[in-house]
Amino acid sequence: MRIVTLILGVTLMADSASYAALPPLTDRTLVAWVTVADLNSRGGSVLTIDDRQTHFDGIIFGELSPAKWMAGSDLYRRTSQQQGDWPTETAGPQTLVQIAIAYEGRTITVYRDGELYSRHEVAEAQAFPPSSAAVFGLRHIGAGQPCYFAGSIEEARIYAVPLTQEQIRALKVNTPSDPPPVAWWDFEDGATTDKMGAFPEGRLGGNAEIRDGRLHLGGDGSFMVTPANALLLPPADVPEWPSPVHYRPSRGVFADPIPFFWQGEYHVFYLQGGIGKVPWKHIASTDLIHWRELPDALVSDGDPNGPDGEHMFTGSVTEKDGTFHAFYTGWNPRNPAGQECVMHATSPDLITWTKHPEAVVRPDGAIYKNHQAANWRDPYVFYNQEEQQWWMVMCSDTLQGEGGVGLLTSPDLWHWKHEPPLQADMQECPDLFRIGDTWYLIGGDHYSSSKSARGPYVRPAGYDVIDRPGVYAGKRQFDGTRHVWTGWAWDIPGRRDGEAGTWGGSQCVPRELYPAPEGRLYCKPVAEAVNVFGKTVLDLARKPLIAGGGGWRFEGDTLVGSPSVCSFEVPAHYLLEAEMRLEPRARFTVVIRQHENAEGYRLSLDTAAPGPDASATLSGPGFTYERKWPYGPDRPVKLQVFVQGTLIEAFINDAVAMTCRAYDLQTGKLGFEVSGGTAKVTALRVSEE
Repeated sequence: MRIVTLILGVTLMADSASYAALPPLTDRTLVAWVTVADLNSRGGSVLTIDDRQTHFDGIIFGELSPAKWMAGSDLYRRTSQQQGDWPTETAGPQTLVQIAIAYEGRTITVYRDGELYSRHEVAEAQAFPPSSAAVFGLRHIGAGQPCYFAGSIEEARIYAVPLTQEQIRALKVNTPSDPPPVAWWDFEDGATTDKMGAFPEGRLGGNAEIRDGRLHLGGDGSFMVTPANALLLPPADVPEWPSPVHYRPSRGVFADPIPFFWQGEYHVFYLQGGIGKVPWKHIASTDLIHWRELPDALVSDGDPNGPDGEHMFTGSVTEKDGTFHAFYTGWNPRNPAGQECVMHATSPDLITWTKHPEAVVRPDGAIYKNHQAANWRDPYVFYNQEEQQWWMVMCSDTLQGEGGVGLLTSPDLWHWKHEPPLQADMQECPDLFRIGDTWYLIGGDHYSSSKSARGPYVRPAGYDVIDRPGVYAGKRQFDGTRHVWTGWAWDIPGRRDGEAGTWGGSQCVPRELYPAPEGRLYCKPVAEAVNVFGKTVLDLARKPLIAGGGGWRFEGDTLVGSPSVCSFEVPAHYLLEAEMRLEPRARFTVVIRQHENAEGYRLSLDTAAPGPDASATLSGPGFTYERKWPYGPDRPVKLQVFVQGTLIEAFINDAVAMTCRAYDLQTGKLGFEVSGGTAKVTALRVSEE
């Protein structure tokens, strides 16, 4: 699992039309003139370019090695971690230092005051789109403590070409250059203005201030970002809501579930983010609703530079001959043998675990790359009945390509043979299982299917996600009847749920996965979650008062709407269940937490497209998600929408799920809108716990 995750899946709009002036950036140079106020600060950025999705590159100070500059990047993909012979920064807070990083193809070169500081090659160059953000102080969007730079920035520039050493030496403060930069901040007149007009006005956070022609950053929460909405402002007041169907720890966040069903109990090991070194936490439930918290399963220990010296990342749990086996990722960028190693622990009772560092599994260097920063994580281990041996699949780097789903086999869980990778796209947090004669490979982002365990795996067109981008890194456990899947619903950095804007969030409503035609996996909420809501507050049979009913009317026990709007008073937190019939070409919209100015979170079902698939859109302030869903004019449409605190989870026709965060609006009416045709609502129930 990645340690750095940004605001994934949230579509943020630029603040001004001039923002489109930023060109796509592949080859480029980042330059800044800075003073360092605290040589002991760790991991802050002077200047970062961030695509606001997954990737960032920045001038970072002291992250891996104290008082050393480096080219920071997501998951260190473009970062050299061999920094032992790099010069240590000694300049005090009164000394202005120029730092420049040139990106040319796969070569990244760092210069300090025009002199070569470091140079290294990367596996793959990274391009940044015109919608990218620029971040100062904070390492990247979504980073938390202690990722802030302490010092001042006299000037910062971005060039759309890799400058040579001579060109970098020739750069002068407050002086134009040839070639000109595509973005240039000189911080004169107390403004966040980009002199080249590529970025709109920015926003200051924490105790950051612009004075005397410099951006001053005090560390500990100080930053500047442009565009201003790239880091969303917290609402004035978002009260915590103890949702009855969303588990989250009292401290930190819930991330990367590792589920395991055993003797009538659902166990979920998970990564606890936002607390420092990441452990494996452990919860268990007999009903998927009430979770008891058990002792930590795996924690950081041992050699600080070894595989267990930093984070306990994703893996899996299985059982053999009465012994439980956990395979996990030991993630430590200081480990010279590789920042990612597959580790092994055993337990007699799922509670007390013994690590076996002698059983570490590493890439072989023949099929899988074994360089220090290679992908080698997230092992999923299960017994393959077809082949009568244990399988381990994982996120890996192959010698034939950059990424793949690695495969190892074993007769006993202790001795592993490296096999060619599956014929499938690389996925974080893989989960591989069979239903009937079809194999399904689920990852952090999408899923695919195959008739053979080794592939090739193909994504079902238009239906290759379970719930994305609202939920990430989901896995399932089989309870003898159902495949129960759960993942984590994102906290949005800078809002109210998370601590320090880290990756992770709340456990989503558990879902039952089941197969559908064309290699699809459909999902629906488990019955246990629906049954929590037993108090009815709105029922169609009661002929509820319609506010602003327009063309809506009752025909017997059916609520009929032709192009018009109606709304109902509902609680702040509830479960909506509805059935309806939609004419072809109708667009039916549920407005959640509707306000007088038509604000609200909008779930729209659009049947305009011909064929068996319709489109669904879930939108709100700053985001829009789209999905397909199975539609037939001769059958009813079923909706279930959990509205709980800052989470909205919608299920359409027991097939498709869509999840979003709901920070901006905490209360409001329930609205229905229809256009293009007629909608007949035959069942409607709003209920509370």
